[in-house]
Amino acid sequence: MKKRNLIIGSILAGSIGVAGMAHACGGPGGHFRGGHHEGHGGDRMMYVMKKLDLSQEQRKTIRNIKRETRDQMEEKRDGMFELRQALHKQASEETYDAAKVRELADAKAKIMADMIVQRIETLRKIRQQLTHEQLEEFDDMKERHFKRSGF
Repeated sequence: MKKRNLIIGSILAGSIGVAGMAHACGGPGGHFRGGHHEGHGGDRMMYVMKKLDLSQEQRKTIRNIKRETRDQMEEKRDGMFELRQALHKQASEETYDAAKVRELADAKAKIMADMIVQRIETLRKIRQQLTHEQLEEFDDMKERHFKRSGF
């Protein structure tokens, strides 16, 4: 009984950690930055882009990059939701299937890794649209944010 409680507690603690990370990365509903969410700050990337005094062509190109990425990220978020539900169900099952939990956790980790790679690829595409001066300002803003956030 103690072992089962320990396993369930570990799963719940991990789920809370993932939920906290999702909240830290985005807004309501666990949507990650880069998507449309409401609340403080809105879409941070577009806020930064406004500060860079982009040309009309740059704005159009960056919007297209973000639109393309948004659709792909939505699919990944849907997959994450399904995996969270499956893990939650496993925590409530009468019998514990460690192999199934491992399989679900590995699938979730892969989607998370894919999302990180995709965010960085999107950022790289956006950076290619900026002039040298805009890149310097962008990097300065990013560095100030990095220092302020304590990471």
